[in-house]
Amino acid sequence: MNLKLKIIIASSLGLLATIFPQKISQSQTQETIIRREEIFVGVREDSYWFGSRNDKGEREGYCIDIAYALRERLSANQLEPIRVRFVTSTVQSRWDMVKSGMVDLECGPNTISTEREEKYGVNFSAPFFVTATQVLAKRGREEQDVNAGNAIVGVVKNTSNESDLKSAYPEEQIENKFLTRQQGISALVDGEVNGFASDGTLLLGLAWSMNLDMEKDYTFVTINQEDGRPFCAGYGFILPGGEENSSWQRYINDFLAHDRKAKRIRQKWLLEGISENSQRLYDACSQES
Repeated sequence: MNLKLKIIIASSLGLLATIFPQKISQSQTQETIIRREEIFVGVREDSYWFGSRNDKGEREGYCIDIAYALRERLSANQLEPIRVRFVTSTVQSRWDMVKSGMVDLECGPNTISTEREEKYGVNFSAPFFVTATQVLAKRGREEQDVNAGNAIVGVVKNTSNESDLKSAYPEEQIENKFLTRQQGISALVDGEVNGFASDGTLLLGLAWSMNLDMEKDYTFVTINQEDGRPFCAGYGFILPGGEENSSWQRYINDFLAHDRKAKRIRQKWLLEGISENSQRLYDACSQES
């Protein structure tokens, strides 16, 4: 990782620590978790680095490790340790899982926006990662077509990526029938679409897991706004909405800002060995507009 990126990350963590001081009152959600001695965490199974299954079928990723670190913090000074119960979430189900109380939080590549908070009745935590919308395409003619805006590009429906794509592409060139990123990338491989749009970091993880040759056969095309900047996405936990749940939001933000283990987990999964593509997106999205 280059020095510039390290400075950006250190600055963002320092700002987070300033905004969310260490001593905060106990939240209602926290009390509920302690009383039942269990925390329910929604986690995706299709998001490489964040939440997926390994070759043994075991869950792994940032969200798994961070849930166990949060359990340790919640268990401090308790007679019995808090247990973690993982519940599989999807792009479609994540909002209702949190709003209905099925889970206490959902961890994954969730793009933070006030519009989403209002629409789904949830809160977001402070951001723990940043990336941007890109299109995965085959090198050569299809890459050129995507760059020129003359391609059919797939995307998962009702995602921030779809909104970004609609800002840059005619609607008739957007294919939003896909329910998962893997479906969309498979359609790209089979020639059903000329490109597939999603967050660049997630596209890279899936491309690796599907053994796509990024050096010879595939590449990324960044979709830019009118001012030339990427459509950036800051990721946050999805938390129960409403002012009555704001104390739980503050507790989570304090955990992300101050907990040493939380910082180490972020470093391990999301910052160490970051790809050149992810680093370029991080740098571009961290610059002042």
